[in-house]
Amino acid sequence: FVVKSPERGDRIVARGTSSDIGVAMCDLPNGRFVLKLEPGEDSPFVVAQFDIQVSDDGSFTPHERTVETKTVDVLINLVTPDGEPAPRCQFHLAPQFAEGSSGRPWEMSFVTDDEGRASATMSLLEPYVFRVKDTGKAAEYMPQEFVFLTDRWSITAVVARSIFGPIMEDRVVVAIDVSGSMQSYLQDIKASLNLALVQQFHKSNRQFNIVAFTGRQTNFRPGLVDCAPENIEDAMRFCETIEAGGVSNILEAIAHVLRTPGLQAMYLVTDGKCELGDGFLNQVKALYFACPARPRINTIGINCVPQRLTYRGLRALSILTQSSFRAVCLEQDMTDPVGQILGPGAPGGLDLASGMATTTDEEVGLEMDDDAEF
Repeated sequence: FVVKSPERGDRIVARGTSSDIGVAMCDLPNGRFVLKLEPGEDSPFVVAQFDIQVSDDGSFTPHERTVETKTVDVLINLVTPDGEPAPRCQFHLAPQFAEGSSGRPWEMSFVTDDEGRASATMSLLEPYVFRVKDTGKAAEYMPQEFVFLTDRWSITAVVARSIFGPIMEDRVVVAIDVSGSMQSYLQDIKASLNLALVQQFHKSNRQFNIVAFTGRQTNFRPGLVDCAPENIEDAMRFCETIEAGGVSNILEAIAHVLRTPGLQAMYLVTDGKCELGDGFLNQVKALYFACPARPRINTIGINCVPQRLTYRGLRALSILTQSSFRAVCLEQDMTDPVGQILGPGAPGGLDLASGMATTTDEEVGLEMDDDAEF
């Protein structure tokens, strides 16, 4: 900022920079002055000026002044907790305090492009409410809401994937790892599966089955069943009986599910606390190509550190069967001692990019090789 004296032909009598809390300090004699704000191009504030009156006793007015901020096009980058772009994510922005003519906050709707980007016209340093809404239908991303403000022309926000997302196939088996390490996530998984049963299977012509596995497999039904209301209700009751415990044997679970007559796809939900190396993939490959129907093996990895052993193994498994891989982040249940130490995560899931989340193949404070796993 600069301070000029109109009484002296607009001579500059002081220069300075406001503090981090917006306080401008300078020494001035008594008289009338003009304080002009000269923010740089990258500043969120607009150019402004106002009069200052200094009295003989050193007092002055005004003591504070509201400064407008710029309204600019802000590039919003949405990413998932594993650092991947979040394409085709529908979200909404609304000023936290501003209201439209109806007395309700006005809201803008956006959909990110294939790179997870969208542009919004926003007032800098003004608080906005960010929402991914619950549509009542199968969605790629979990509902979430938070308030933020920015002084930048580009920001990045994390949105969490839903566990199952849209299920595309008509004859599917959902295989859930219920080993001991899945205890912290089991309630979220069961709730998500129940939601998928209601939203995606109820009143449809699909067929489904559910398999819970550790070292052995527990079937909801011996084979695929239709989506009659009684089957949906029984499946939801079956989900409520599932409890975690024991060790995981994914290979035997895959072999078991692949023997299902008429199967188009399986959805494998696991945290990957087992062997997922080249030997495992070679065995799955043999099982897969021995199955004439070639069903897809869609993998859903719970809290896998990006690009580490479990992440790469589950992704390779999905690529092998020309299927999809979903990296999903879930907040640990507070009964988990590590979760108690870390405290609750961010809304909608843990941000693995921060390096502060304990996951299934990395412990806080430990360095791991790619071929080592706990």
